[in-house]
Amino acid sequence: MMVDEARRHALHQLGVWMFLGTVTMLFGAFTSAYLVRRGGLDWQMVRLPSVLWVTTAVLAASSGTFELARRAARLGRVAEARLGMVATLLLGLGFLGGQLSAWQSLAGAGVLVQTHPHGAFFYTLTGVHALHLAAGLVLLVAALTRLWRLAPDGVVCWAVTASTAATFWHFLGGVWLYLFVLLSTR
Repeated sequence: MMVDEARRHALHQLGVWMFLGTVTMLFGAFTSAYLVRRGGLDWQMVRLPSVLWVTTAVLAASSGTFELARRAARLGRVAEARLGMVATLLLGLGFLGGQLSAWQSLAGAGVLVQTHPHGAFFYTLTGVHALHLAAGLVLLVAALTRLWRLAPDGVVCWAVTASTAATFWHFLGGVWLYLFVLLSTR
């Protein structure tokens, strides 16, 4: 039985890494288009909303709470693991709420997809990231649901299977840092 669980985990991890490879290529293509378009004569940088600094910190904190949950699970501390996963989920939702606030702020300032090239890239890149983050939230809900249903002696096993969700979640955090730097520097 343990071999089947290990094989299943390895296949899930491989699938996530293959998916992340395609996501990396997608954002690489967007980056190439962005860098080429940025050289246009009509290019003007948009002053990004300050809420993005907060959302960046929130997303970084969510990676930290995810790791605290995994560590607690490895130590058999079920309540702490559950709390860490709930915190991760709430921080992820907070990040998305902050993104929505940033989009509303830019739209209120007249920065729209059809009127501003830098704004168009901002909406596109952050929108695609937000879609992937929403998928990550689904993975978090699935991991949290599984954690909640486990008997206390199964929580250590959960920490291993949660590594697939953690890989995806931490990758999204890294992509966000990359996008934030790309979109906010000249």
